[in-house]
Amino acid sequence: MHRWALLAHAEAITALARAKSEQELITDVCKAIASQDPYVLAWVGTAEHDPQKSVKFLGSYGSEIKYLENIFVSWDENTPIGKGPGGTCIRTNQPVVVDDTESDESYAPWRARARLSNIRSLIGVPIINGDNTPIATLLVYSRLPHSFGDTEQLLFGNFAKEIGFGLTALKKQKFLQEVIEKKDRAEESLSNALRATIEAMSKTMEWRDPYTAGHQKRVAMIAAAIAGELGWSEDQKQSVYLAGLVHDIGKIAVPSEILTKPSTLNSLEMQLVRSHVEAGYQILKDVPFPWPIADMIHQHHERLDGSGYPDKLVGEQICQGARVLAVADTIEAMATHRPYRAALGLNAAMQVIRENAGISLDEKVVDAAFKLMNADHALEKIIRS
Repeated sequence: MHRWALLAHAEAITALARAKSEQELITDVCKAIASQDPYVLAWVGTAEHDPQKSVKFLGSYGSEIKYLENIFVSWDENTPIGKGPGGTCIRTNQPVVVDDTESDESYAPWRARARLSNIRSLIGVPIINGDNTPIATLLVYSRLPHSFGDTEQLLFGNFAKEIGFGLTALKKQKFLQEVIEKKDRAEESLSNALRATIEAMSKTMEWRDPYTAGHQKRVAMIAAAIAGELGWSEDQKQSVYLAGLVHDIGKIAVPSEILTKPSTLNSLEMQLVRSHVEAGYQILKDVPFPWPIADMIHQHHERLDGSGYPDKLVGEQICQGARVLAVADTIEAMATHRPYRAALGLNAAMQVIRENAGISLDEKVVDAAFKLMNADHALEKIIRS
C-alpha cells in the first residue's frame, strides 16, 4: 500500500468524526484526501432520479478542481457518459478503477479533460446507506498511473461505507433537530396564545371592577420579579406571572356593587368576596396548564400560620407560587387606592409584610421583596405603572 493512501485515510476519518453537517462532512473529507500528494482531486456526487439520471455534485476539493468545470456525469447505462467510473459504481454498487486514463477505453470521453488536469488514474467507490443501497459515489483522482491497487481499493471502499454511515447519522440528526425545533415552535406558539388568553381574561375582570384596574397586572409583575430574586427559572417565573394575571378571576362571581362599595364590607359581603378564591379555582381547575395555576389562585389568601382562607392551610401545605402571590398581592393592595380607603403607600405595605415575615408570610419571599425595593426602586416603579 502507498503511504499517501494511509495518510489520506487517516485525515479523512478525522474529518468525518468532527463534521457537524452533511456539507461540512463531504467538503472536509474531500479536502483531507486531495491534500495528500499524488491525489489532485476528490468529489462526492449523489444519484438523481431525473430523466437524465444525472449525478449531482455535493462537494469537491483539489488542486485540479478545474477538471469538474462544466462536466456532466450520469449513471444511465444507455449513454456513453453513464458508463464512466462515477455512474458505474452507483449503478452497480461496486468500486471502479481506471489504472491509466491514457489507455482505458471506458474513459475515452474524459481523456482530453484528464490530460489538461494532469490526471492519470482514479477510483470510484459507492457510498451506501444502512440497507446497502448506493446513495452516492466518492471519486478520487491521482496524477500518477496505477495509484489504486487492491489494498487501496479496499481502503477507499471501507472509507466510503464510513461516509455513508456518517451521512445517514447526520440526516437522522437533522431530522430529529427539525422535529425538536418544530415542537419548540409549537410550544412557543401555544405559550404565547395561552398568555394572550390569560391577559384578555385579566382585562375582562378589570373592566368589571375599574377601581382595581391594573391590580392583577401589577401583582403579576411583582410576583415575577420576586420569583427572579428567589432564583426561579424562566418557566417558574412565567407560571407565577400568569397566575398573578388571573388571581382574582373568581371575583366574576361577586356582585359588582360589593366590589365597588366605597365603605367597609359587612360580614356577609366579606364572605362573598372571600369566595372568589374558590370560584377562581373552579373556573381554572380543568384547564390543562403546564403549571399549577389553579392551585396558586386557590391558595393565594392562605397564610403560613393557618389564619388565611379558604382552607386554613399551614406551612408546607401552601404551594410556593401561592406564597409569592400572597406577598405580591399584599404589597399591591396596600400601596394603591381602593374604593373604601386611600392608598396607604409602599412603605406601609413593606412594614406590614416585614412584621408578618415568618409568621403568616414566607420569610424568604419577603426578603426577596425588600431586595427589589432597594434595587433601583423596582417595586416603586411597578406600583406606579
